[in-house]
Amino acid sequence: MNDIKINEDELKRFDDYRSENLVLLVGTNPLPNYVACHLLSKPSSHIFFVCTKATNKIADNLINVLKIGEDKWTKIQVDESNSNNIYSKISNQLEGKQLIGLNYTGGTKAMAVHTYRAVEAVAPDSVFSYLDARSLELVIDKKDCLSKRVHTNTSVKPKLEELFKLHGYSVNYKEHIFMPEMCKILGNNLFQDFSEWCEKKLRSDSSKLRSNQELKNVILPVNSPFEDLVIFWDGCSTLGQLTEKWKKENKWRKKVNDLAKWLEGKWLEDYTLLSFQKISDECDIHDSILGAQFNNNKFELDVAVLKGYELFVTSCTTTNKKGLIKQKLFEAYVRGQQLGGDEAKIGVVCFASEESSDASPEIILKEIEKEWHLENKFQVFGAEHIPDLSTHLKEWLNSK
Repeated sequence: MNDIKINEDELKRFDDYRSENLVLLVGTNPLPNYVACHLLSKPSSHIFFVCTKATNKIADNLINVLKIGEDKWTKIQVDESNSNNIYSKISNQLEGKQLIGLNYTGGTKAMAVHTYRAVEAVAPDSVFSYLDARSLELVIDKKDCLSKRVHTNTSVKPKLEELFKLHGYSVNYKEHIFMPEMCKILGNNLFQDFSEWCEKKLRSDSSKLRSNQELKNVILPVNSPFEDLVIFWDGCSTLGQLTEKWKKENKWRKKVNDLAKWLEGKWLEDYTLLSFQKISDECDIHDSILGAQFNNNKFELDVAVLKGYELFVTSCTTTNKKGLIKQKLFEAYVRGQQLGGDEAKIGVVCFASEESSDASPEIILKEIEKEWHLENKFQVFGAEHIPDLSTHLKEWLNSK
């Protein structure tokens, strides 16, 4: 298995619950299996992956990402709709084995119930557990007494690359934050004025950018309130000149319309990651990604960070329209759940204002939680949050 991503002090807290034979139920979200394997197995442990035809590939991904030796794992493929099939296959594989552990966080309810029955019949003193996504605790089932809860906190720290590989995704992403100093200036109360300038100068109407030739001839802003941006224009007077100059300096590799898109809103993604990085040490953020595009652009994540195995996905948009902000949140929620499971939290950084009577960040958040019947899952950061975004992100990361 790969290096255990927990320190020695953290490791000791889980010693009493480790098993020589660990049974894991594989569902569509492999993250709980990844975490359980790190918390509950020993270097000598044999891992039994109970999967279905639909999750067989996910079991393979787990084996590869965890780098489990060929003699240290067994896949048990069951028919999730057949209780006798589940019970008999588990019983046959575990017959005669001792020191068994079952973590039943993944899989279907039927798989959990009948695997539990089979393990208990083979070895009644087995360690039964599940991961509580709300509290980030490992819950140990104990007969005839209260369950024991052990905080996992940031004990297990997967890399985002591992998270993507668990799902079999290929990912392209931005390797660096673009123009961080310019992002800071835009984020410091200049963003709304600059957004209005972009809408007037870079778009022929609200639905599309101007043509490439028109964009090349756009005069860059130099007068108040944009005088602090002049240093970034490098003596260029037009957007076309700036694009070519930044290409020669290896600052920019794309076309003028791509730079226009960055200026009118993509910069907010860079600024958001910059704000996360500012608080990464005090908030235990150990990995992050920017502008991730999955499987040939089938979907993307604007910004994502990991705190332990808790995934925070943040969508970014310069709109202040409630409907569009909700749409961005929903898209991020679907991807966040897919990648990070029930532990994932979803945010949006937008231009919604607290002054709006029907589209303030607070109103949008309340409507989402009511419509989707989910609490403590989302956060909406609006115009008033942007200048001090890192402080508000810190509160979000540390909230329960």
